[in-house]
Amino acid sequence: MTSKWAAGAMSLTVAYFAYHAFAGQQGLGAWTDKQAELAKKKAHLTRLEAENAALQKDIARLIPGQVDPDLVEFLARRDLGFVYPGELVLLDSAGNNAEMHN
Repeated sequence: MTSKWAAGAMSLTVAYFAYHAFAGQQGLGAWTDKQAELAKKKAHLTRLEAENAALQKDIARLIPGQVDPDLVEFLARRDLGFVYPGELVLLDSAGNNAEMHN
């Protein structure tokens, strides 16, 4: 009789650990979810690093004494909405992303 109880307890113990190995909070299912989340975070990090590199490049172009006049003009047009006299400004349907034509 004891061996049946021991075998039953052992079976329940194995079933418990097998369930949690696959479906528990730290199981295989959670691991695959974490791997997918990690891939998304790495892609986001790559985009942020590229954006940071572009900003660093723009900063280098704005160092006093070495200012790039084309960049200053671009920033004034984009951020401040400056246009030259006689230019025609066309707005898209959303009201942003203006295009300037002479």
